[in-house]
Amino acid sequence: MIPIKKNYLSIAVFGIISTLFAVFVVFPLFKEIKAISQNLFLKKNKIVYLSEERENLQKIENLYKTYQSDLERIENLFVDPEVPIEFIGFLEKTAVSSQIKLEISSMTRAAARGGDEQSSATTRAAARGGDEQSSATTRAAARGGDEQSSATTKKTEKEEPWQSLSVQLLVTGSFSNFSKFLHKLENGPYLIEVVDLNTRRLAEKDIQVKELENIPGADTTNVLSIKVFAK
Repeated sequence: MIPIKKNYLSIAVFGIISTLFAVFVVFPLFKEIKAISQNLFLKKNKIVYLSEERENLQKIENLYKTYQSDLERIENLFVDPEVPIEFIGFLEKTAVSSQIKLEISSMTRAAARGGDEQSSATTRAAARGGDEQSSATTRAAARGGDEQSSATTKKTEKEEPWQSLSVQLLVTGSFSNFSKFLHKLENGPYLIEVVDLNTRRLAEKDIQVKELENIPGADTTNVLSIKVFAK
């Protein structure tokens, strides 16, 4: 009986030792290995992400280098509204090459208008709430047809995504040279839109003035209104 009891005791002790070994050694070891594996997995994903980001940045840099000259040309399409010296120089140079007399009558700056302003107006209207809408409806009904006509006119105003300079030019010379001047403006380096044009034939006494001595075939004077888009 004694040997059997000793065997049971040995088995029990071995079981307790094994259990303690598993709880305090094996399980923590597995837990640590799992944590290390997860950490390595996260670091690997981070390395892959950073590698992809680096490749994307390299692609963007290559695209920018490819289209840099085009971007610069697009930038140069717009006039500097604060100091439009280069644009004025372009007008004067074009006038000389077209053999016409040029005077800049006026140059005014116009702000952009369109979607952003409409969105801002809509937001303000919503904030004022239902009572103000009701009041506005009452006032609109009282004002009648003239108010509706004015609102229709405002809706049909042309939206402008960019600010611009409105320029009025007085151009004197032969009509053929003026046509060349106009063609050079429209095909020049700036975004120019012809807004209005009034042409008047010069009288004989006007042609003989001293200022037109160096203008060949001067027979018309033209009031040209243009819009040039600004940065």
